[in-house]
Amino acid sequence: MSDRKNIQEGTDSYVPKEQWQFNKEVTDVFPNMLSRSIPGYESMRELVYRMARNFVKEGTNVLDIGCSTGISSELLIKNFGPKCNFVLTDVSEPMIAKCREKYAKEIQEGYVNVKYSDLREKLPVKGCSLILSCLTIQFTPIEYRQFIFKNIYESLEPGGALVLVEKVMGNSDDIDQVLVKEYYDIKRENQYTEEQIKTKRKSLEGSLVPLTIKMNEQLLNISGFNKVDTFWRYLNFVALIAIKEK
Repeated sequence: MSDRKNIQEGTDSYVPKEQWQFNKEVTDVFPNMLSRSIPGYESMRELVYRMARNFVKEGTNVLDIGCSTGISSELLIKNFGPKCNFVLTDVSEPMIAKCREKYAKEIQEGYVNVKYSDLREKLPVKGCSLILSCLTIQFTPIEYRQFIFKNIYESLEPGGALVLVEKVMGNSDDIDQVLVKEYYDIKRENQYTEEQIKTKRKSLEGSLVPLTIKMNEQLLNISGFNKVDTFWRYLNFVALIAIKEK
């Protein structure tokens, strides 16, 4: 059961009034929003780093798509620094601005680049030893997801890896209902109000469209990834690793 978190400055109290957007209001409370909204958030972040670090190669590109404020890349940048070229991309201008602020020193030193990139277009770099996609592709239209995974595959060097974190559906309606019920119970325990839960859920309809794990694996397989596995799961959130063969 999640620990209750005290309400304080920077705490997510955002109530969306329209279709979900990663606007300035979301950006300002994003770290708190993630920690209170993603079950097992801290263990997920730790394992994403632990898995990802095994594929980072000196002199290569490391790409973080949908980087938001740059949280997913933080430990990689801290531990590998100028040994690699880190490219962090997003479509949200407020997120990009916050990420640039966070990595101002590293940007100035030349080994971090934060830029706008729409996943419906070609990725900005190739020769990647690692690509991170943490809670990103679930927000893209389903009809583009095959293109996105293929694009990721082509941007990786042989032996490179994609670390993918997604919200997923259960394999049956009965199971999915239990997963969703427990997920919203955790949000209540983390001091989200019924209004916040209901309004955010309505706002996300049509913007966040999850698939099952099997569907994601099939898209990865079709895109060329023959080595795919799950290394973390908590209710309806999952982390996968997909390796491009040498």
